[in-house]
Amino acid sequence: MSNNLVLRHRIPADANTFYHATIDPSSNFDALKGELQTDVCVVGGGLTGVSAALNLAKKGLSVALLEAQKIGCGASGRNGGHTANGFGSDLGVLEDILGLENTRILWQMVDSALGEIDENIHNYNINCDRSFGYIYAANNSYQLRELEILHNRLRTKYNYEQTTLLEKCDLDKLVKTTRYTGALFDKTCGQINPFKYLLGLTQQLKEMNVRVFEQSPALLISQTPDISVHTREGCIKPKYVFLAGNAYLISDNAQLVSKSIPVTSFIGVTSPLSAALIQSTLPGNITIADCNKIPDYYQITNGGRMLFGCGVNFLGKEPNNMKQIIEKRVKRLFPQLTAFELDYTWSGLISSTINKLPHIGQINSQIYYAQGFSGHGLVLSGLIGKLISEAITGNSIGFDLISSIAHRTFPPKPIKNITLGVAECFNKLRQQL
Repeated sequence: MSNNLVLRHRIPADANTFYHATIDPSSNFDALKGELQTDVCVVGGGLTGVSAALNLAKKGLSVALLEAQKIGCGASGRNGGHTANGFGSDLGVLEDILGLENTRILWQMVDSALGEIDENIHNYNINCDRSFGYIYAANNSYQLRELEILHNRLRTKYNYEQTTLLEKCDLDKLVKTTRYTGALFDKTCGQINPFKYLLGLTQQLKEMNVRVFEQSPALLISQTPDISVHTREGCIKPKYVFLAGNAYLISDNAQLVSKSIPVTSFIGVTSPLSAALIQSTLPGNITIADCNKIPDYYQITNGGRMLFGCGVNFLGKEPNNMKQIIEKRVKRLFPQLTAFELDYTWSGLISSTINKLPHIGQINSQIYYAQGFSGHGLVLSGLIGKLISEAITGNSIGFDLISSIAHRTFPPKPIKNITLGVAECFNKLRQQL
């Protein structure tokens, strides 16, 4: 068996996102050239990798971070910016896997990670348009009942009292659509501009002397005789490696390839809406996601635009009619928006597992990995980055808990893409019933 791990990188679509178009990154990092020795090499310049690097640097370790393109060109600079609690999987499913006590511990970890986002914003003076308030909207009576069960479960089993059930009459004051029957409101969740937040954390890496390299894709990890990470023009010799590229990183390691799949999500941002239009659609100015398996999610951004995300493509591709897909979903919810323009539309890859729970672990004693956040990466990235840093420095309690989650194996390509495509069609039909 070869001691080499071959890596490839998916190239993101052009970063024509609202975030990139309205923010000057101001920082550019050189490509790696030559040889460098360090304690830890982090592969991936998104929130997972940057969070891990920051926590490792706080612990006194020397860190080098390799980004194949530019900081934030992947999911961390393309997502909807939702600071939502929990996982993509239901708590009941997680309890069946880990047991109630371990699930309580895990819930508290995620809740603390949500709080640490606000601590970082405050401590590092990051201006990332943080807002509070999050609505899980029910499209039918079944979904509303599921929200009631979740609300009661959180209070009775998890001592979490931040949620409030909203009847339709209460919800109508916050969002003007006829599609919903009720909702669950969480006052601690909300939204941020994820790219601004990532750039704020990256600035701290510079101040903590973490070596950051852009345009430096890791191509090969050699383990003979000592571990080394090779790029086109350079080499890093670390004690540990953390693979944090998620959906944009491809390896030839079977345990990584078979446990997750990259899927494409779509987001559009309108031109600025008038105050009257905002009052006629989202007068509550609260972040909203519906309860469908493939949800619509939206909010009003700083500057009065509507950011709207919807749909996935299980082939990992951007459809030719992406703009029309988003426009149709917006009009379905808000027919009163008779005329609007989408100034920005883009797609991005997320990594999903079968059970919608993160897949983290070790390839060997020196190489860690994390993938499969399944649409909940904004908060989980900070948590996983911290847990990996703790495991590297000798405290693996939290890491061991999440890495103990068993993950089913996807069938080989192209069967898994076809299977998921059929499942997508089934979910769309079910949601229309």
